[in-house]
Amino acid sequence: MNGLNGLNGLNGLNGLNGLNGLNGLNGLNGLVANSAFAGESPLLADALLSNRDGIVGTHLEDIGPVEPGVPDSVKNLVRLSASERAAIYQSLLGPSVDVTVKKGKGQPTAILWRRGVEKTGKERSFKFEKMVSLTAPKVEQFRIQLNQVSGYARIRPDRAAEILAQVGVPTPFYASVNFLNAARTPYTLEFLFAALSFSLPVIQRMKYALAIKRPIEFSPQIQPMIPTPTHGSLPSGHATEAFLMARLLWKILIDSKVPQYNDKAYWGDMLMRLAARIAINRTVAGVHFPVDSVAGAVLGLTLADHVSAMSGGKHWTSATFEGPRFEAGEDFDWHLLYSALNDFQKKESRTGRSIWATAKQIPVPEAHAKSEILGWLRWKAIGEWVDL
Repeated sequence: MNGLNGLNGLNGLNGLNGLNGLNGLNGLNGLVANSAFAGESPLLADALLSNRDGIVGTHLEDIGPVEPGVPDSVKNLVRLSASERAAIYQSLLGPSVDVTVKKGKGQPTAILWRRGVEKTGKERSFKFEKMVSLTAPKVEQFRIQLNQVSGYARIRPDRAAEILAQVGVPTPFYASVNFLNAARTPYTLEFLFAALSFSLPVIQRMKYALAIKRPIEFSPQIQPMIPTPTHGSLPSGHATEAFLMARLLWKILIDSKVPQYNDKAYWGDMLMRLAARIAINRTVAGVHFPVDSVAGAVLGLTLADHVSAMSGGKHWTSATFEGPRFEAGEDFDWHLLYSALNDFQKKESRTGRSIWATAKQIPVPEAHAKSEILGWLRWKAIGEWVDL
């Protein structure tokens, strides 16, 4: 049963550990790790050679009629390995976005663009629409936030086990909220990991654009309890991916139409609480400012809506985060950004008079070609939650 040791095989992505991980999608092959064909064995290869010599004649016999394959059809997907499907998902999700950077007299802004409707004409061309805009806070805001980072250090002994367990993809934590298991919900996990893999280069590009220094670079007294990643601090990769996972999973539960998920929002609330705790634990560990988690949550929630729209959802979200307007003395509070009750990002997020984040839900036009492949995966995932 090692191959079906539910979540361990899927933890190979290691996407939250310094955002290292596209190669970890090979961990999905843990689903078939008990198969005789998993891995290459010199002993097995030698046995197959001698076996063929023993049963195959010297001449090929007449070959019967062979039907051609079905080109470009989702019918083929179930016969591919999970890692091969993962490559196909990325070929669709990766080109769906682009990143530009705005630099000038003010704070730098990283803009994530969403590829929209294909324009008509002899050559392929697309219209890109602004999906996420992140503007960096000022250095003085981070100086003030450093007091919160230092204060959170007091609870490191209480959170140490969580922090260390969440360095990699925290699938077991989501499985403690919902019944995720590689044997029971393989397509749900595959959908989540496809989204995570897509988010990795997006996060890294946004971090690179904004170049925000880590808490350890502000004071020698911070002394993080885990190694500080070399990439920038904002947006928080953990926060981005945690909220991406939480919202996508919540969308799957809603779309399943199962009464226990649709009658109340506390399933969604619990997923958001978990995502927030994962994000805050990075501040406790000393490697992130609270505002990093705010920006990460904005990005993660918006990316979840984008992935959903690409796979057949009815809308996507355009969001902004204005770092200079965020009150430096404020902590991270996900309630200001999102409502699980109706699954939407709030139009305005504010503390006092200052509006520091906005979001607008935009319908997906009928003319926009949705991915049949991603739609197949999404409905496979939804089907795993429908009551028998």
